[in-house]
Amino acid sequence: MGFQTLNVELPDALVERLERIASTTNQPFDAILLQTIRGNLPPTLDDVPKQYHSELSGLLKLNDDDLWAVAHVSTDPRKFKRHEALLRKNTERALSPSERAELEQMRAEMDQLVYRKSFVMALLKWHGHDLSSLIPHASNGIS
Repeated sequence: MGFQTLNVELPDALVERLERIASTTNQPFDAILLQTIRGNLPPTLDDVPKQYHSELSGLLKLNDDDLWAVAHVSTDPRKFKRHEALLRKNTERALSPSERAELEQMRAEMDQLVYRKSFVMALLKWHGHDLSSLIPHASNGIS
């Protein structure tokens, strides 16, 4: 990995805070600054498998209200319970060909939902939003 030297003006309070973190953690200032920048970059399509790029690229254009709407999309509870039942059944015995196809389809849908919601949540976090309202209080599937 190559490096470039940049001259960036930062507020004194921010520099002092980064210096305190570096001192407290016994790490070089540059390492703390680099870690801070890396940890706060917006998500990009490079962060997800190519098969989801076309769907997720549209999310980059949404306003925050629309992103929140996507973040609150839930799976159908009946579908989630069926998915769990098939997973359990798969550990107990071999699934029939139709059950295996159903499980594979459900797994693909679940993966798509997880990538979509994770990407949206990363965008909302990058936009400065508090995501605590998205933490489910009861575990009844992906909400």
